[in-house]
Amino acid sequence: MRNRLVGVLLLLLLSSLGRIDAQGVDPKVMSEVTAVRAVLTLNYAALRHYTWTEHTEVRVKGDVKSSSDVSCRYDSTGALTKTPIHPGEAKEASSVVSKRYMVRKKANMEDYIQRAINRIQNYAPPDPEQINHLVEVGRASLAPSDGDKSEVRFTNYFETGDSVIFTYESVSKVLLRVRVASTLGSPKDPVTLEVVFETLPDGVNHLSSATLDAKSKKVQVIRRNVKYEKAAGRGPSPASAFRRIRIWW
Repeated sequence: MRNRLVGVLLLLLLSSLGRIDAQGVDPKVMSEVTAVRAVLTLNYAALRHYTWTEHTEVRVKGDVKSSSDVSCRYDSTGALTKTPIHPGEAKEASSVVSKRYMVRKKANMEDYIQRAINRIQNYAPPDPEQINHLVEVGRASLAPSDGDKSEVRFTNYFETGDSVIFTYESVSKVLLRVRVASTLGSPKDPVTLEVVFETLPDGVNHLSSATLDAKSKKVQVIRRNVKYEKAAGRGPSPASAFRRIRIWW
């Protein structure tokens, strides 16, 4: 009964969203990816009723160099807004040495760290339109199903040569994990990204953590989303209407 209900609701979602229409695309790939995209779109709608805290921590050679917290919410237009919770608190200790080499070295590292942070945003959360494009041009494929879990793989997702793997529940299409192999602009500077998803008590599945490793510079960026709360004055989450279809961000 549950599986039948899930199938009916997904069918309604797909018909309202439209389907990916591309000649020469494997129908199985199209069906799976379109279903995952539908659940993704539903989840974006659900998260408009929430606020949460995004905590970002930067480590260099294993030592914590900086951390920051921002409050996240979607505005009335559907745009994600981030407001610093304690602006100006994250400060680095000033160095006694003020030589130009040290200043330049510090600036280069700061630029590198910012590019690493930006790289997370290129992949998480996933972009529904980019997913459509990759299916249409034949850059999506399915891996053999492993019990109750399935995988879809994308190539050249954000840049040439990168790869992205979605692991999700076979029936509900709930995303469990995203693994990314990419670079920071050069093949000599590879990075990996591991994104983990969890489900809130009311059924809304969200991006829980994203960990980026840039081994060439021994830089690690860890981002966690915590403290999800229903925003005051907003309506009930769409998840309540689709309780049996957990959704993700």
